Amino acid sequence: MMPTRSRVPPAKSRAALLSQKPLGRFDRSLLPDPAEFYSRELGTLKGCGAWRDAVCPFHNDTKPSLRVKLETGAWHCFVCGEGGGDVLAFHRRKTGQSFIDACKSLGCWVEG
Repeated sequence: MMPTRSRVPPAKSRAALLSQKPLGRFDRSLLPDPAEFYSRELGTLKGCGAWRDAVCPFHNDTKPSLRVKLETGAWHCFVCGEGGGDVLAFHRRKTGQSFIDACKSLGCWVEG
C-alpha cells in the first residue's frame, strides 16, 4: 500500500503575484552617501583616492584589511573575503536585516 501524501496547495501563479499591490519599493537614489556612511560605521578611513582602508568589523581585525570605494559604496575585506556592491549590502551583512528592513533603516524604502 502506498503512503498517503498530504496535498500541498499550488503556488500562486506569477501573474497573480504580479497583480498584487506592491507594499513599497527600493529607491537607490535615497541610499546614504558612501563616504559619510562608512566614516560613521567604520571610523577613520585611511588612504586617498577612490578606495579607502578600514578595520574590518566582520572578523577580529587589528590592521586595516577592508577596502571601501567612496564613489559607489563597494567594499571588500582581503582577510575574511566578505564583500558587496554598496552600503545596503554592508548594512545587511553587519546587522543581519532582511532587504526591506535594511532599506527602511537606511531610509531608501518608499512606502506605497
